[in-house]
Amino acid sequence: MKISKLIVIMLLVALSGYFAQSKSTSTKPKTAKKVEETTQHVPPPQPPKDGVLIHISSGTENPQKVLMGLTMGLKMADDRDVFIFMDIDAVNVVLISSKSLELPKFESSKILIDKILNKGIKIAVCTMCLEAINKTQYDLMKGIKFVNKDDFFDFTQGRILTLNY
Repeated sequence: MKISKLIVIMLLVALSGYFAQSKSTSTKPKTAKKVEETTQHVPPPQPPKDGVLIHISSGTENPQKVLMGLTMGLKMADDRDVFIFMDIDAVNVVLISSKSLELPKFESSKILIDKILNKGIKIAVCTMCLEAINKTQYDLMKGIKFVNKDDFFDFTQGRILTLNY
């Protein structure tokens, strides 16, 4: 009697395993087909654009450095995120009262600044440097802002290259 019960139980286990296997085998192709039909190829997201921080500390005493920095910022903005930071002597370049810097083969500083701002590139100055020459935000050209520490990182999501002039 015990042996017959054991055989019946083993038979039931074997049959249930067989039916479970045949049931899962018969549904696999349908499931795989459904997954293929509903899955669309989604390209991976593009990596973020890299940024260029243009740091200009030269001023009217070295117009080539200033004009080169502004020119590079304008050129880099075609395919990079750009942020221009001006400190030390460079704050004298972006004052309303400052004369436009000019050199052969360069656009003037006022034209470059206008083009840069119209392109949506932020130009920021050091607050302490401006205060050191007894100037305020009201002495700055239209569109020039004070820098805050987050500006150095928030202008891009990619890597940051720094050019110093």
